[in-house]
Amino acid sequence: AGLSDVVKQLCDALRPHLRRRASALSGVGSVLLSGPSGSGKLMAVRAVCSCLNLHLLKVDCVSLCSDTSAATEEKVQVAFSQAQQYQPCVLLLKDIEVLGRERDGLGEDARVIATLRQLLLDTDPALSHPVLVIGTTCKPQDVPTDVQTAFLHEVKIEAPSEEQRRLMLSMLTASLPLGKEVSLSKLARRTAGFVLGDFCALLSHSSRAACARIQALSFPGGLSEEVERDFCTAGFPVLEEDFSAALEQLHDAHSQAVGAPKIPSVSWQDVGGLQEVKKEILDTIQLPLEHPELLSLGLCRSGLLLYGPPGTGKTLLAKTVATTCTMTFLSVKGPELINMYVGQSEENVRNVFARARAAAPCIIFFDELDSLAPSRGRSGDSGGVMDRVVSQLLAELDGLHSSREVFVIGATNRPDLLDPALLRPGRFDKLVYVGISEDRESQLQVLSAVTRRFKLDPSVNLTTILEKCPAQLTGADIYALCSDAMMCAVKRKVEWIEEGLDTEKSALILTMEDFLQAAARLQPSVSEQELLRYRLIQQKFAAS
Repeated sequence: AGLSDVVKQLCDALRPHLRRRASALSGVGSVLLSGPSGSGKLMAVRAVCSCLNLHLLKVDCVSLCSDTSAATEEKVQVAFSQAQQYQPCVLLLKDIEVLGRERDGLGEDARVIATLRQLLLDTDPALSHPVLVIGTTCKPQDVPTDVQTAFLHEVKIEAPSEEQRRLMLSMLTASLPLGKEVSLSKLARRTAGFVLGDFCALLSHSSRAACARIQALSFPGGLSEEVERDFCTAGFPVLEEDFSAALEQLHDAHSQAVGAPKIPSVSWQDVGGLQEVKKEILDTIQLPLEHPELLSLGLCRSGLLLYGPPGTGKTLLAKTVATTCTMTFLSVKGPELINMYVGQSEENVRNVFARARAAAPCIIFFDELDSLAPSRGRSGDSGGVMDRVVSQLLAELDGLHSSREVFVIGATNRPDLLDPALLRPGRFDKLVYVGISEDRESQLQVLSAVTRRFKLDPSVNLTTILEKCPAQLTGADIYALCSDAMMCAVKRKVEWIEEGLDTEKSALILTMEDFLQAAARLQPSVSEQELLRYRLIQQKFAAS
């Protein structure tokens, strides 16, 4: 389930080669099957062999690699002759990209490539039944060109759509007793970017979580081996909470990779003020998702640039939007895409957009965009790396119109340094200024949002605290104020515990005195001159 299209493509490509009279078809019936790791390439090949009633001989190309070209060549020939003994059969060459490479992995081994081409392109007329060859790879760009062109067909396994993910889940959970509240369609929506291998891991983790939950509830003292065996035989239902715990674990593991997709959990309650900005963002992103039929002409905007002084909540806004729209959030810090090798930085940009398309609906968030896309022609690097990165970014942004469920949000505090081509309509066409909170009412909203989870003394008056603070504060300044107040409360509590006046189990309560001490030390992070500069920038962009 979920791979039926790929299996059909493979069957259609290989079936003509099974007919003896198909003399017009020269060469071995061969397919290069590419797809991400764990996407179900081997599973699809097994299904094809089952459909066409063929044997399957699986050969790992790593085991064919030897110290010398001659030894590798001999092993490849042995693998093909072995396959002929099992005819009709499919010879599966796993990880074909390692064949035809020098031992250092940089150069190409011409002798091995020539042998492989000859075996793939020259068919033996004496064979009563053909040997079909399928090569699999996770990195199609690393397969030597001469090897790639020797395969008659190429089939690519794309990241599964939401419906395909639901089908995979329903197939994998068919034998599992699920709780009544488990919704596979909701789970499919939450697992954007997952492939078959990830679903197997998800079920393994969730079953383990269910087992641990029942053991903790029913057998707090532990189990004997016999009881545990009976317990496992009886089976136990997997609930929604077990899937949530397993998803959390998997997302944590995935997020170790650069810019791995994950859905953040930040609500609008965590964002104080910024009502106008919030409305602008939701109009750009939420409307096309909720009413795609109204925007069928394809004239939707997909790029948004948040600019303003540092510490005003640009990153927080992007995360909140992703949570509200239940979209995957792919956060990319500008400098982490830059690489010392020629062409690698541009490839990193391409990979980010490819990953986003696989995990759609998705928001790509470029933080510190000015470091990734400065004005072309001014960069000081000798190789012109940054100019090429900007050109690659522009090309990817232009290609977003074909996939309407990928949105791009950029954040910068220096919009004047950005390349002007980025700001034209169709790319980052909507510029939203995220300013500092100058009136006390919006500052009070921010302070209420930050202190929402604190335990405050009844005497604490937030309005009085703000009156003791400087007039112009960013969200980061208010966060610093609360952080300092928290530290004062922690120090006081530690002193009381040491004197025996308090215990560690009692709650930490922040008093008015803690906030007033923090307010006395607070310095605004954005000066008057900087604020004036940002107002001029805002006027310039508003006019253009």
